[in-house]
Amino acid sequence: MIRLFQQFIPKRKLLLLLSEGVLLASVLYFGTSAPGFSTRDIGEADWMERLKGLLSAFTVAVICQVSLSFNDLYDWRVSQNRLDLPNRLLHSAGFSFITLSLLVFFFPGLFYFPGIPDLRGYTWRLVLILGFGFVLLYFWRIGFHWFFYKWGFGERLLILGTGNQALNLAAEIRDRPETGFEIVGVLGSRPPEGGAASLPVPYLGKPERLPALAEEHRVSRVIVALADRRGNLPIEALLACRLAGIRVEERESIYERIHGKLSIDSLRPSYLIFSPGFRKSRLQMGIKRLLDVLLSATGLVVSSPLSVLIAIAIRLDSPGPVLFRQSRIGQDWREFVLLKFRTMRHDAEEDTGPVWATRRDDRITRVGRFLRRTRLDEIPQMWNILIGQMSFVGPRPERRFFVERLRKEIPYYLERLSIRPGLTGWAQINFPYGASIEDARQKLMYDLYYIKNMSLLFDLTILLRTIKVLLLRRGAR
Repeated sequence: MIRLFQQFIPKRKLLLLLSEGVLLASVLYFGTSAPGFSTRDIGEADWMERLKGLLSAFTVAVICQVSLSFNDLYDWRVSQNRLDLPNRLLHSAGFSFITLSLLVFFFPGLFYFPGIPDLRGYTWRLVLILGFGFVLLYFWRIGFHWFFYKWGFGERLLILGTGNQALNLAAEIRDRPETGFEIVGVLGSRPPEGGAASLPVPYLGKPERLPALAEEHRVSRVIVALADRRGNLPIEALLACRLAGIRVEERESIYERIHGKLSIDSLRPSYLIFSPGFRKSRLQMGIKRLLDVLLSATGLVVSSPLSVLIAIAIRLDSPGPVLFRQSRIGQDWREFVLLKFRTMRHDAEEDTGPVWATRRDDRITRVGRFLRRTRLDEIPQMWNILIGQMSFVGPRPERRFFVERLRKEIPYYLERLSIRPGLTGWAQINFPYGASIEDARQKLMYDLYYIKNMSLLFDLTILLRTIKVLLLRRGAR
């Protein structure tokens, strides 16, 4: 995997992105110069015009790939589904055609192709060429996935450990070929319980055989997944692998890389202390705060007409205040009043006390259901961001009642209070609305990953993916 924007991206996914970008750009550049489609002889173009044509072709290719990503076609598990692939490609193509047509109409000089120097009146040619590109993309996808399925080319791993944590990790890697890892087998001082038939991967023997097996199977990484290391860690065998150029990593490291979250069930304090990450320079935090102020101030001004309409709708729909005020716990246990547009009855928790919202919660009003589904109820929180109580990106703030309860049930829960809470976050775009202790545990795993890998580019990635979640209306209750 390759680390990009504080996220681990499988090499084959990056290869797919690059190859499809080159494919689409090539089809556009050479298609607009082909006889029957071009309006001028490309031989008349100078090197500057050809360079502009290449830049335009790659720009259009990026627009198309944004559409592909929006339709989850760079999710390996989705894109391998041949039955669903044509439908998603058709949606991506339609969005790309509409976007390009609007861009050419409003900004006629934005794109320049040597074969069609003036696209006005010839946009249909660009659409036809791009349509051919999407057809090629379909066959390229099939061939690409077949090639990696047939020949593998995965990074070969050995797992040291035969307990539940080691076997679960082996099964996860085996079932997720998009990660680019291939499990050779597991080693341990004793065979796993249940026999060989119940194992996700082969049992290869005792840890003493580790160096010889690593060389025999051309292993590039050894993953240490021992539940109890005291007296069980084969120091000499691991050192021999390390000196042979084989990487030795902890289970938590590979788990973080595969899932984009930290495994708190097996997480040791030493991993949090000694592993890279948790960088919070003054410059980084200062820029983050500056962006929060600029974006929240702009958002409040732009959304003010809509906010007035929402306020009128809430007052007409049910009795009670327009704004919902609730005490939440922020950074370093500082308590603040969070603002939202009211979506429930005014007396919603009078009899029940603090409870999580459910999928068909009868406390939610008619207008409130629409506001929650579209996330418009979150608009007033930009005021919390503006005055420094929150940030645009970070863990969601919880009430003191739930924080006190969850800190007793979930290890490392209070670590999420080390930064400002956010309007959106890594957990919000990767996990649906939490309504139980187990949901809170899962969201904490994503929150810890964000805190560990926090950066401005990571924040930008989260904000862009949040827009996608909002448009698809995922996870709201």
